[in-house]
Amino acid sequence: MRQFIVTGMTCAACQARVEKAVGKLPGVTSVSVSLLTNSMGVEGDVSEPDVIRAVEEAGYGARSRNGSEAMGEKTGASKRLAEEEEALKDHVTPRLVKRLTWSVGFLVVLMYLKNCQRKERRRSFLPGTAKSLALLLWLT
Repeated sequence: MRQFIVTGMTCAACQARVEKAVGKLPGVTSVSVSLLTNSMGVEGDVSEPDVIRAVEEAGYGARSRNGSEAMGEKTGASKRLAEEEEALKDHVTPRLVKRLTWSVGFLVVLMYLKNCQRKERRRSFLPGTAKSLALLLWLT
């Protein structure tokens, strides 16, 4: 039994559509598609490129379980799904984490400086903290 990874399936109808598309290929004796694991097993005398092409024509992506594309480059639905996955990746959070780290660093430095001034002038620490926070917000 040849194993494949199928991408893009979201419901039981998708699973049935993939099974039907691959089952129509000449030489296929059995097809088993698992929605939960996004995998497919194919028995019979059929080539991997034919199976992948049938899945892509059904509107989904497919590749061999061993990790290599049987047809060389990604084509059709496999390429489209790879582009969609790249678009869904989070590109904003790392920048926000970096800004937060710098902000906390500035806060610590400013609070330390205000605390040193308090000791020298014998003033309360709280009014300086508000000014430090305002300056920190202005810097970010």
